[in-house]
Amino acid sequence: MGQSEVILAYDFGGTKVGAALANTERRIVKRDRIRSSGLPAAALLGQVIEMGNRLLKSVNDCTLTAVGVSMCGVVIQDRVELAPNLIGIEELNVHRILTDAFHVPIVIENDVKAATLAELRQGNLKGTDYGLYVNFGTGISAGFTAGNRVMRGHSGAAGEIGYLMKSRDDTATFKSGHASFEEFSSGSGIAKRYADQYGKTLTTKEIFEMSQPNPETRTFISEIGHEIGYQVANLAIMWNPEKIAIGGGMAASYQLLHDPIMSALVENVPYPPDLVRSNFLQDASLYGAMELAFSANTD
Repeated sequence: MGQSEVILAYDFGGTKVGAALANTERRIVKRDRIRSSGLPAAALLGQVIEMGNRLLKSVNDCTLTAVGVSMCGVVIQDRVELAPNLIGIEELNVHRILTDAFHVPIVIENDVKAATLAELRQGNLKGTDYGLYVNFGTGISAGFTAGNRVMRGHSGAAGEIGYLMKSRDDTATFKSGHASFEEFSSGSGIAKRYADQYGKTLTTKEIFEMSQPNPETRTFISEIGHEIGYQVANLAIMWNPEKIAIGGGMAASYQLLHDPIMSALVENVPYPPDLVRSNFLQDASLYGAMELAFSANTD
């Protein structure tokens, strides 16, 4: 790649799509984002392509060499499944649409697996033999690493831990249209349960900020921390990682997550791993999309 060559990275979330141009030194030179809520997927992809072209035109003498896409949902070759916030995305061949638009290699992967790749190559999982990235945001998901690889699973759905059951008697399962762990402990789940329980509409960030001075809220948050610690400890027992990185929007309140997770790891895991915050914080999936694009030119 020459000095004028760039890659384009997209991060598709449930409420917005972020985009970035990066040079060969992995430095972001331009970035932008648009809202995605409520837009049909075909219209959204049209706007996403326009956003990418605007970024390319804003940089003089650059040549696009690849596009990396981190996508919410399960990515199966050219298709995307289990992405209800992207209306109609399952009916589209996203890979072909983007290839026709940009005429360069396109690499698409699940957003949390992409974030895991960023942490593995350039972040806080770099150099680990076995690692675990856990994303707590609007939803909950995880990425498992072995050597220099992120595990995909047979159907590309490895790490969809939002569907973990809270107990063997749990009836809020995938078959019944639920994601039990996610509904209890994700950002969206916490906000909904708080509104149902206390009749107040607050963001998860606001709920976390209230947890110290307010005993009632402190108990509510303590229950969430206990559940998160329990599930992460089970993952650590299963995978035996050297290190766990915590990312996603809820990592902005990392200390509230760190203490119950660390306590559960020490108490329950035969070989407790190190616990760290994500190097890329809320941008991990975007940096992961960059790594996907760079992979297109090197793998």
